[in-house]
Amino acid sequence: MIEISKKDLLEKTGISYGQLYRWKRERLIPEEWFVKRSATTGQETYFPREQILDRVEAILELKEEHSLEEIRNILASEYSALLGRKRIESLGILPEGLINRLDYLKEKQEFRRGELAFMVMVIEVAKERDLSEDERDILLERSLPLLDQDRSASSVVFVIDAAGKLYVLIAREGKHPLFDSDIEVVRTASLPDLVAKLKIGRFDGPDEPASAKESDAKVVNIRLR
Repeated sequence: MIEISKKDLLEKTGISYGQLYRWKRERLIPEEWFVKRSATTGQETYFPREQILDRVEAILELKEEHSLEEIRNILASEYSALLGRKRIESLGILPEGLINRLDYLKEKQEFRRGELAFMVMVIEVAKERDLSEDERDILLERSLPLLDQDRSASSVVFVIDAAGKLYVLIAREGKHPLFDSDIEVVRTASLPDLVAKLKIGRFDGPDEPASAKESDAKVVNIRLR
């Protein structure tokens, strides 16, 4: 069984320490999922990775419209389970045969609600933009793996049209965006860092340069790397 540490869980989902343990007290997260192990810093708490990520995702989705007691009842019901392939096919929310065509989906036996919602959105956009079935499937194939990298319920999905071609990125506050595999990120930098480098190059001497020539030399030597 693959596990995730408490520290990584909080960072990945964006929830707080207080939220996590309140949900434990409210029995939204089973106590047996909190497994303490020895670590170099003392003791660390670990969780079954897939179960805890799915549970946190479900709680975050439900808490906007339901009380904690209602969420507890929902999670205890049969509807909280992951959806199997046959169940998804019977719902008719995805194009026929899609989950058997895409390499990313072929081996999956159960699907999270977030995955289904993402696919439905991409399919709707593809239809609006008159993409062919092959173009739509390629877009899904490229972008679905992003959901394994960021499973936060607070993430925002963007479908972007660049020169007539659609791309997907997922953004979450405080984190670097995750890009469709067809997008090459050439360089990233924060504007404050760039401004700081500019200041170092231009103002590393006296407040007022001795001459225009000296000032020009300093500007030429700025390297924004």
